[in-house]
Amino acid sequence: MNESGSQGDGDGQEIRGRMAWQQAIKELLGAPGADISMYSPDFSDWPLNQTDVIAALDAWGQARRQPCVRMLARHFDVVQRDAPRFAQWRTRFAHLVVCHVLPEEFAAPQECLLLRNRGLLALPSQTFRLGSWCSGARLHAAVGLFDQVWQQSEPGFPAQALGL
Repeated sequence: MNESGSQGDGDGQEIRGRMAWQQAIKELLGAPGADISMYSPDFSDWPLNQTDVIAALDAWGQARRQPCVRMLARHFDVVQRDAPRFAQWRTRFAHLVVCHVLPEEFAAPQECLLLRNRGLLALPSQTFRLGSWCSGARLHAAVGLFDQVWQQSEPGFPAQALGL
């Protein structure tokens, strides 16, 4: 992984630091392909409020007609508070986005952004943000684990909040 965070060409190539992590997410969300699955405890380190990310998601979402984004978190309050552009995008494209909350009693998958042919996995680190690109068998295993956890989760982060 180079300093800018661009993918390079290797499965398992490391991403070091918060800026490289955010750049990798921006790269993946810039051309996500058919489906997006993402998990974070709260998405606090994700660049979801950046205008270029929202513009890319807008362009991508225009061609979609059925749910193709699965977003999983322990809680979405950080997204609602710190990423209002993404929250508005989520409302505009509610027909594409399914959000679930993972109850605390269930084990979480690795923090991840998974697409059909490539993905990004967070790696444990006590000192700084660390991640790894994945594809092939590692991506397939990560998607399988995400699918299992998704089945244990519950709908959350509604597109519209109904009130009196």
